[in-house]
Amino acid sequence: MGGHNYGQGSSREHAALAPLQLGVKAVFAKSFARIHRRNLVAQGILALTFKDESDYDRANVGDCWVLPNLKQELEDGSDDITVRIEESGDEFVVTHDFAPKEREILVEGGLLAYLKEHGKEAASPSHDEAALLPRAGQGGVAGGR
Repeated sequence: MGGHNYGQGSSREHAALAPLQLGVKAVFAKSFARIHRRNLVAQGILALTFKDESDYDRANVGDCWVLPNLKQELEDGSDDITVRIEESGDEFVVTHDFAPKEREILVEGGLLAYLKEHGKEAASPSHDEAALLPRAGQGGVAGGR
C-alpha cells in the first residue's frame, strides 16, 4: 500500500526483488515512480492504482485483498481490476497503465518467466517492445549492472 509516487528513489531492481522475496503479488498505490513501476512489472508484481483515491482509506492492517478475476481481466485487456476485501466481502475497482506486452509478462509471472516460456521469439523484441524493457544503467532485470 503506497501513497503518491510510490517507489521514488527505489529505481534499482533490488527495490522490486525484496517485495518479490516476501511474496508480494501486487502493490496498491495512488501513483508510482516510473522506473520502480517498470521494475515491479519485470518481477511479476502488479503495480495498481486506485481508480477512486478514497478507496485507499479502505485498507486496514490485517485485511486481505483478493483479485478474483485478475488473469481474465488482464487477458481481456481491461483497464479495471476487481478487488474484493476478504474480511468484509466488499468490492471496488483499481486500475493500471500496463501496455499489452506488460500484461503478457504479468500473466506469465514476470519477465524471466516470460522469456523462459517464449524463448527466442521474446529475446529479440520488435522496436516497439524494446521500449518496454529496462535499458542498461537504468536498473531492471536487463539493466546491465
